[in-house]
Amino acid sequence: MVKAAKRARGRPIGSSDQEPKRQEFVVAVMKAIAEHGYKDVTVATICEAAGFSRGLIGHYFPSKDALLLHAVAEVAKDFEQATRAAAEAAGHDPLDRLHAVVAACFRAPVFTPERVLVWVALANTSHWSPELAEIYRKAYRPYRRGLARLMTRAGASRGLKINPERLAITLTQLTEGLWSGWAADPKTVSAAEGEAACHDLLNAFFSSTRSNS
Repeated sequence: MVKAAKRARGRPIGSSDQEPKRQEFVVAVMKAIAEHGYKDVTVATICEAAGFSRGLIGHYFPSKDALLLHAVAEVAKDFEQATRAAAEAAGHDPLDRLHAVVAACFRAPVFTPERVLVWVALANTSHWSPELAEIYRKAYRPYRRGLARLMTRAGASRGLKINPERLAITLTQLTEGLWSGWAADPKTVSAAEGEAACHDLLNAFFSSTRSNS
């Protein structure tokens, strides 16, 4: 008889009973990426951040790369959930929702040192990693489409014609650029100044029409 195929190393990532421990590894990976950069994270740096033995990673993930990708995907998922919740809590006015999304992008739980540095690493490394690029696209493309829909509604309600897709790209890239600026020089590009700059962008397109609406 043909022997059964050897079980893949690491438990299934979707296994619910393993989730708490996997989340500890996610936190450790974010810390390790923030301290060392994505390319220089090793099993040793992850275990040091988590306080676990080196062999424990293989008990929960099939490989170091699988753990890194899972951690980055979790950051992207948390970003989507937090910005969506902020928009929904802002009420029905689309411009209020856009401003709420901007605020969420520069405040916890989205804007923390570890999460911002993980996102900057994701953006900067995606060109050389198809797996990271896929995570980046899956996070940002629906997000931009959602922004564009809000921008279309905000413009229509104020009698303003805009290019919503272009404005959505402008806002997301401004946000991401400010995150990168904060990562490089937080004393100059603070979270508060970054948020204010993004609010200014929205106001430049929409606020001047309020008095005429």
